[in-house]
Amino acid sequence: MPWVGALVIALCIASINLVVWQLFHGQAQAPDHDGPVAGFSYNGAGRWQSPLNGQQPSATNLDQDLALLSTYTRRIRTYSAADQPEFPAIARKHGLQVMLGAWIDERLDGNQRELAAAIDLARSHPNVHRLIVGNETQLRASLPPNRLVAYLDQVRSALRATAVQVSTAEPWHVWMAQPQLAQHVDFIAIHVLPYWEKESIETAVQTSLNQIARVQARFPDRQVVVAEIGWPSNGPSLGKARASAANQALFIRNFLQQARSSGLDYYLIEAFDQPWKMATEGRAGAYWGLWDAWRNPKFDLTGPVLKDPRGQHKAWAASVLGAAVMLAFLLAVPQMRLAGRITFCAAAQAIVSAGVILVSIPLAHYLTLPDVFGLALVVAALAFISATLLAQAFEFAERFWSGGPGNDAPAPELALAALPPFISIHLACANEPPDMVIQSVESLLAIDWPAFEVIVVDNNTTDPHAREKLAAWMAHRHDPRLRFAQWAQLPGYKAGALNQALAITDPAARWIAVVDADYVVDPQWLKQVQIHFQDPSVGLVQAPQAHRRWSARRFDRMMNWETEGFFRIGMHHRNERNAIIQHGTMTVVRAADLRRLRWNESCICEDTELGLRLLGSGYRAVYVDRVLGAGLLPRDFSAYARQRKRWAQGAVQIFRLHARSLLGRSPLTLAQRYHFVAGWLPWLGDALHLLFSIIMIVFSLGMVFLPNSVDPPLWLFVVPLIAFFTARLLIGPLLYTVCVPCGLADRLGAAVAGMALSHRIARGVLQGLRGRQAVFEITQKASAASADRSVAEAADAPTVGPRFVQGIKEEFALLGGLVFCICLLALSHSPADTGRLGWIAILAIQSLPYWAAVVCRLIESKNVPSDLQPGATRRDAAGRTEPTKP
Repeated sequence: MPWVGALVIALCIASINLVVWQLFHGQAQAPDHDGPVAGFSYNGAGRWQSPLNGQQPSATNLDQDLALLSTYTRRIRTYSAADQPEFPAIARKHGLQVMLGAWIDERLDGNQRELAAAIDLARSHPNVHRLIVGNETQLRASLPPNRLVAYLDQVRSALRATAVQVSTAEPWHVWMAQPQLAQHVDFIAIHVLPYWEKESIETAVQTSLNQIARVQARFPDRQVVVAEIGWPSNGPSLGKARASAANQALFIRNFLQQARSSGLDYYLIEAFDQPWKMATEGRAGAYWGLWDAWRNPKFDLTGPVLKDPRGQHKAWAASVLGAAVMLAFLLAVPQMRLAGRITFCAAAQAIVSAGVILVSIPLAHYLTLPDVFGLALVVAALAFISATLLAQAFEFAERFWSGGPGNDAPAPELALAALPPFISIHLACANEPPDMVIQSVESLLAIDWPAFEVIVVDNNTTDPHAREKLAAWMAHRHDPRLRFAQWAQLPGYKAGALNQALAITDPAARWIAVVDADYVVDPQWLKQVQIHFQDPSVGLVQAPQAHRRWSARRFDRMMNWETEGFFRIGMHHRNERNAIIQHGTMTVVRAADLRRLRWNESCICEDTELGLRLLGSGYRAVYVDRVLGAGLLPRDFSAYARQRKRWAQGAVQIFRLHARSLLGRSPLTLAQRYHFVAGWLPWLGDALHLLFSIIMIVFSLGMVFLPNSVDPPLWLFVVPLIAFFTARLLIGPLLYTVCVPCGLADRLGAAVAGMALSHRIARGVLQGLRGRQAVFEITQKASAASADRSVAEAADAPTVGPRFVQGIKEEFALLGGLVFCICLLALSHSPADTGRLGWIAILAIQSLPYWAAVVCRLIESKNVPSDLQPGATRRDAAGRTEPTKP
């Protein structure tokens, strides 16, 4: 039964997912520590508190914290005195000794108040056994050395009658550089933080011990106290140092073993995570605690070290959700080949796992307000990207193993019906070269069909000479099958012209065919599709768009094969579920329904909009994948990009017009709705790419010029973007290898051409979403002369300068912005800063569509000829595929 096979596949892939999670989020071994910890550094701020804003924990919070810590240690280090005068008393209640801190900086009046409070607390609380005057003042250069020495001498003098020892806390290397400080302290308080020194986790403990030993050797008559030592559980990578929960546990547990055997006097930094420190120390500053900001332990001091403490929960959540998605898909398409089903399910499971990782970010990160905003955007983007990738994976899984390219072979000879239907063929033209239109009309009049008419409507042509030449030819072409109408001004774009043709159509017409003004059709066109005329359920018969005269120039080949991909891949995929896209050429529509529905004159993609309404009327739309006519390519990259921009804007226009039918209750089947919405998702992705490009440029400038305020984003925020690009880069060329009969060079050229359209598609989508008045831009076609230009004629074309940039100004500007940011980041930061290097890599990926536009413009400007290889294919004059002769 189908559900048995579906269940087996889903469970197998979900189980593999669990294994993969285990491999990447398994366990590590570290020495157990079952004794006390010598000491913790402590700041009691909670998740939403910040001492920078004057927010301090209450006495109740302090009591709860110290009660918890007293089960692990007998000593606590603090950093300020005046802010929490009750602290020593609460610590004494729990049997804790205090190494009290006095926070001093460049504010001299505040320093005296802080020192007075510290001296008073040290005198009045016997559990205060050490006092630290200043924390890293020399490292931060917040005090000159002589002033720090004066403060140390002042405090030591005030506490001479007590047993309290006095020192200042600095990183180990500062003590080595300023040994004179030792003359003014009772012990040496050092910070040993190998993460900031970019040490790998494998060598961090031994390096720390060596540094401690060096300080002890330098000051043999002073006790060395390690006032801070630890490792963060999160933060950017610094050189070989990787901040993670597992690395924090490994460092702490290995250090505790060495410290116990060596008898070190130390304080682990720190007891609890302090999210407020991100403002002063960067993202890593928040994650040094052994407990998180909600007082949950991050790891155990005994037993295996989990690389991801929440890994098992995430793995099971991803597998269960993935299995549900896979089962739904497998039961919906039981006829798909096994390889395709497995491929789609693997992709679905990967996408679900990525989603689980992303939505779990708040569990392991302290997000700032910009982070929360960014996460909301990324989650929304992930939902969209996931839908896009699933749609592309579905297309890939179905077409890659479905049996190769479409059928170019002619249909078998069929006898005409006893009464073949009368067909009215409509051709609309505006501002088209008369000779091109005449060639198209001649090919229509040569069609082998017993009963048809050709109606040509010329509307809104601005050149009087062109209008007169076309009208004169029509008048002198004495053929009763040919009818011609001409309007200097006619609203409704192409749809308006086609509606005028519909108004003068012979009432006997049972089918209406439409072709573009640049098409030369096969005389057997109607005979090749006539079998579908006899099926009353068929309302639309569509043949593919194809091109002629495209093999001479490299850029023409790129445009041709890029367009060919949709008709060889996408239309087949849609045809499986009666959801094809109607195109405005090589299409045949049942006349009665076209008279009823008419062309929508408010829509710039009137063909697709009509096809959607025909499907909604319950008709079948049939795709006949045989080249039965061929037109001309766009004249250049600008025309090519404008055409695709119009299609994208028209698609959004159609969605706005039919959103209720596509998303709500309607006669459309679920599969038809899916294909129309999913087919537009990549174009919405291009719009998202444009918005991300602008945001990333602004963000990158902030990273360079406001480094203290703008950190590199979390890696997980940009993973969906990388996944989106990777999928788009791989899926298309892989499908081309099976479905499109072209060589490797043409596959790569098609991929570059398609990517180069990203910005124009984005512009079209955004204009459509804003509801701007649509303008039907006529695609300027390549004439025969322009298609056959020689290399010598293009030798003088500039490769740089205003003329070169003319057609790609916006793409060139965005590329310049991204490259500028890449250079700034590369020049202003250390190569070892892997967080920023990762961001540079993402900027480089983001720039690929704009590079593609430059490459297309460069190839076009140099008129690079195509070198047809034996075994490649091309179209003859009528558009049929023929092999290239060696």
